[in-house]
Amino acid sequence: MSLLALFRQCAIESSVGQSGFVGGLAEIVIADSPDGSYLGSMSDSELLVTGARIRPIDVENSVHSAMLVRSGRVVALGTEDEMAALGPHAEVVDVGGRTVLPGFIDAHNHMSFAAFAPASVNCMTPPLGTLDEVLQVISTHCEGAMRGQWITGFGFDGSKIRERRNPTRKELDAAAPHHPFFLVDVSGHAGYANSLAFEEMRISECTPNPWGGSIEMDGQGQPSGTVTGTVAGLLNSVSWEDFAQRDWDRATRLLEQKAKDYLAVGLTGISDAGVTPTGAELYRRADREGRLPLTVQQIHAGDFLFDRPDLRHTELLDRINAGAAGSLRNGAVKIWVDRAYPDGAAIHHVHDGCVKHVGTNFYSERDLRTVISQAAELGINPVVHAMGDCAIDMVLDAYAEVRRSVGSNIVLRLEHAFVAGAEQADRMSELGVDLVANPGLAHNVGDQFVGWRGNDQPHLKVLPVRTMIDRGVRVSFASDHPAGDFSPARIMATAIDRGHLSGAQIDPEEAVTVEEAVRAYTCNAALASDRADEEGTLEVGKRANFIVVDRDPFTCSADMLRDLVVDRTYVDGQLVHHSS
Repeated sequence: MSLLALFRQCAIESSVGQSGFVGGLAEIVIADSPDGSYLGSMSDSELLVTGARIRPIDVENSVHSAMLVRSGRVVALGTEDEMAALGPHAEVVDVGGRTVLPGFIDAHNHMSFAAFAPASVNCMTPPLGTLDEVLQVISTHCEGAMRGQWITGFGFDGSKIRERRNPTRKELDAAAPHHPFFLVDVSGHAGYANSLAFEEMRISECTPNPWGGSIEMDGQGQPSGTVTGTVAGLLNSVSWEDFAQRDWDRATRLLEQKAKDYLAVGLTGISDAGVTPTGAELYRRADREGRLPLTVQQIHAGDFLFDRPDLRHTELLDRINAGAAGSLRNGAVKIWVDRAYPDGAAIHHVHDGCVKHVGTNFYSERDLRTVISQAAELGINPVVHAMGDCAIDMVLDAYAEVRRSVGSNIVLRLEHAFVAGAEQADRMSELGVDLVANPGLAHNVGDQFVGWRGNDQPHLKVLPVRTMIDRGVRVSFASDHPAGDFSPARIMATAIDRGHLSGAQIDPEEAVTVEEAVRAYTCNAALASDRADEEGTLEVGKRANFIVVDRDPFTCSADMLRDLVVDRTYVDGQLVHHSS
């Protein structure tokens, strides 16, 4: 099928507990069922966590020394004696004075794509420092791969290599002569293809640029190899799907291993912010086979990354509206507004009182309002990618219309806000919009965001999480992995110290406190993901998704927090990771 034909074709578990406080000097919280009896029964599986500093991340910032779990849910918190009296036959786990926190939730991740990294070519720059090194690792990988199958490379940033340029189609032909090959730019919004990849997709000098994307031509009027926007999203999706559909069993095993990697850093839930039809099938298979040991909220894309979702299509609506099943949650749709490549986020620069627009949007203001309103009217939570202040303004205009027409009974999310202003924070707060931010990206690509902002733009801040919180916006943190590191500890540390790998600080006045960082990865992330009734805090009646860590984040420096070790991870009261 041709590229144009493809584009044309595509054009909770509820909490059952109620909280109460009894006891003397220590608070003891007991979960009650609607008829007044305790949740579960004495014969149900019970776990008693003792010797702990338990931080439920509740409104009171309470701290407890013990917690009782029954049938996978938190039943009570209090002192060790009180919990032992409630659960005399429970299995006791003494954590030796360590801190217990709710499991972290990464509200914006791309797990389905990131899982295939072991089967792809690692082109990370750094550590690779030259284009020759990048081409060599591609060549070496392809020599051992079956001819004709798609090969994907990841992690490439042309600005970080000595030549400061991207590979050409002919250079990739020499490195991968027998495979359709696609190298994904670190931004995800661009990529570099060889001739076989273009032949597979029927892209030639005659192919016009489709909606939301471009095919760069060289001096001879031939495709140079560089594609952007929806074309990059399509090639990335096709190469990924080729691998998944060749060997579903290996694909589900890789997904399971990625989930285990996440459990090891304390993640008990993620939101995959761009699930394609093949991605949804992969998740269904993994869940049915018991290979999905954490909660996944699927934020559904169209037929491929960056595709415009057409909510008239039954298949897409069925994916979005599928009820909770096992580890899977649904109910949200992904909409991309601005493009990172080649001209950065959609931003308004002000010079001598005149406004100059930079960056490229996928949508016009009218079209964006249409697609967002359509989702909201169908009861679907819109999850909207907007990196620059111009794109953010467009989203907020559409969200204002949603609040007028639909009301408050829907979660409105804005992803990223890499470059934004205080007045937008005020509007987000007024409209009740959740910001899902990626402060961890400051470490590797914060300098790029500073470049997008430009000089002498005091109305704009880079990753302005401090401003957002101070203006009343509910902020969640997320990795955007594989675009960035997926470790919550390292991301929270960067949010606190705002450090770039060069040693510079990126807008240090936008730093947050430890408590704000932890809340952004727990209770706030659960709210943004529409899962606050089941996880995000260790409150009675909620799922016993928790972690045991080697230090108390609330009492350590950013440097110490960066090195935090997750000793144990529990999902539904079951041990799913142990560091030893």
